[in-house]
Formats: sequence, structure tokens, C-alpha cells
Amino acid sequence: MSIKSGAGAALTGLLLVAACTAPSPAGPSPASGGPGRPGQSELRIVTQIGEQCPHIPVTPDPRCDPKPLPDTAFKITTPGGDPVTNGRTGGDGRASVFVDPGQYVVRGEPVAGYEFTPERKVTAAGGDGVAVPLTYTTGIQ
Repeated sequence: MSIKSGAGAALTGLLLVAACTAPSPAGPSPASGGPGRPGQSELRIVTQIGEQCPHIPVTPDPRCDPKPLPDTAFKITTPGGDPVTNGRTGGDGRASVFVDPGQYVVRGEPVAGYEFTPERKVTAAGGDGVAVPLTYTTGIQ
């Protein structure tokens, strides 16, 4: 019996180690590191497809509103071009990244079929969140 219980304990320990070191299969958006440190700002990145209509409608038309662009790569640099981090939006076209206060450039990576690759210059102030829409266009307007 002691051999079986010893083998069982070893197997339990092995499974526990594997479970604790394995990446989480689900969780926040791929680029999210979870809550930031005190004083950091959240960059709320949204990748979207703009220009859904070949003309600007006279009255608002929801069919022309931007649509989410899921699983899109982006990178964050300093204004001088030094890399800060990179990431990828989730299935809803959203990601969150926490950064120290300062100025940053958030640039979407090129996506086939879209003419323009978006780039935004943002200022992160400690504790405040910043919306960062990255809108891809086809050039139809």
C-alpha cells in the first residue's frame, strides 16, 4: 500500500506543478498583464474597421459604424521609437496594456486588405485610462 500511496502522491505533486506553471487558457485580452502597478495608466486599445460605407450618410446609419477587427497585432513604442511592448487584440478587437506615465506611440501592424495602418500618439497620466482606437481603412471614401 505504501508504494501505491507514494506513487499517488508523486503523481499529485507532478500534476500540481504542471497546473501551476501552465499558461492560463482563458483570461483577459492577450496583451493584458492584469491590473497595473499604482501610478500606471491603462491603454485601452481597440482595433476596428472604419469606412463601412462608400459615402458619408446624411443621417446616422449603424451599418456605416466602425466594426471590431479581432486578433490584430500592435506595438507600443516611445516617441523616439524605442520598443515598450507589443501585443494582440482579442476576439472582440480589444486589449489593455498598463504603462508608466509618459508619451507613447501605439501602432497597429499591417493587415492584408487594408490600405492604411493606424498609429496614435497618446499621453498616459498616472492612474487615468486612455482610449486608443486604431482604425483600419480600405480607402473606399
